[in-house]
Amino acid sequence: MVETITISCRSRRDALCALMAEYFRLEGCVDVRADAPGYLPPEKIVGSLRDHAPALTCRRNDSRGTAVLVDTLLVEGGAMEIGEVVSRLQLFSSAAQAIDGELHLVVPERVGGCNGEELARALLRRLGLRANRIWAL
Repeated sequence: MVETITISCRSRRDALCALMAEYFRLEGCVDVRADAPGYLPPEKIVGSLRDHAPALTCRRNDSRGTAVLVDTLLVEGGAMEIGEVVSRLQLFSSAAQAIDGELHLVVPERVGGCNGEELARALLRRLGLRANRIWAL
């Protein structure tokens, strides 16, 4: 059976958060919290300089209950100022490593005429960070 879900969103970021929340829910993840209609918002992660809440958090339904942190990158409606983007990436990457979890990033397919995934990978390389998966949507 195919389930159709219609969600009204204010921005591209909201729509992507809703899409990813549904994806992880349907994949069997538990404790899905998302900055999207119908979900509890993710909790803020406390950093040494700044605190940020990712776009989505959940736990895989595996033996470890692997934590997954998901954030949007360079998406309309999300963090766009480079200092904020870098701060979020550093905090979420560090948090994912500390809990032996996963970091996923959601980027637009195209950003200013460039491939969004390539741009995200270049930024991560430049910062010495890594993500488990980059979703170009």
